[in-house]
Amino acid sequence: MTSSQISPDVYRAARETAVLTDRSDLGVLIFSGETRFDLINRMSTQKVLAMPKGSGTATVFTTDIGRIIDRLLLYATDSKLYALTSENNNDTIARYLMRFVFFRDDFHIQDVTNDTVIFGVYGPQARQKLVEAGFPDEDLPLHHWRDVQFDDVTAYLHRTDPIHSDGYFVMGQEKDREALWQRLLDAGLALADAAAFDYLRIEAGLPRYGRELTGDYIPLEANLWGDVSFNKGCYIGQEIIARMESRGKLAKKLVVLTADGSLEAGSDLQANGKNAGTVTSTAVGPHGTIGLGYVKISVLDSASELMVGETAVAIKN
Repeated sequence: MTSSQISPDVYRAARETAVLTDRSDLGVLIFSGETRFDLINRMSTQKVLAMPKGSGTATVFTTDIGRIIDRLLLYATDSKLYALTSENNNDTIARYLMRFVFFRDDFHIQDVTNDTVIFGVYGPQARQKLVEAGFPDEDLPLHHWRDVQFDDVTAYLHRTDPIHSDGYFVMGQEKDREALWQRLLDAGLALADAAAFDYLRIEAGLPRYGRELTGDYIPLEANLWGDVSFNKGCYIGQEIIARMESRGKLAKKLVVLTADGSLEAGSDLQANGKNAGTVTSTAVGPHGTIGLGYVKISVLDSASELMVGETAVAIKN
């Protein structure tokens, strides 16, 4: 895998004001029916027994041995539960869930991915820029949302995982893509393409599906502690995750890396000539090469020097 790159101007905007990026590759599913909360609650790591309109949360689907299937962002309306899946993973998640729908369940899935646009706004002035674009000046809790009307255009503002201190999704219908995009650009947001966004999320330590969110790792290793409830009932993979939490000892942990040379995703990390972990994502920016990787806890505790071949790798504080 090649490294993602970001220009100095876009990087400066992300750190000082805010940037705009297209996140429409995320999947969008609608769950409806009386048992929508019950099914997601018994299938995933978060307690999702009921959610009032305008609220949201993040949860993780795991295998029976606690390994990651996908991380979903959930948003509640009065009668439906919207779910953002990882990039281009909507069909897989829909088919996976339907395998666990029993005859007594009142649970239905609608895939509206192709009819939905999702734009990400990130940076310390993200909220200010959105207000300038006409969105309400409200301090939304993480993953909560509000709907906004612009003449004949309906948009949805969601607080999401922060990059450089803040982050939002602006969602709407595909037919309103151009109108919403132009409204956000007119607020003075700098444009970050897919490669630039990848750099920013790596620097922020945000795991991505197919890179850090895979069947090789459990949510706690990916630093997704906030997506896991430790006082709920059983769910698939719960025993393994609860055991690792109760023992307080993980085998490995996701960390942000810096390197003094080129770095490729998929490379093995070495410490004192022994395997220490794996590089999962890399990017190049104004301050050189950065990456994400899983490093063994024993190596982190010993503060041993990390290497990939002849390239020295350090853990970013």
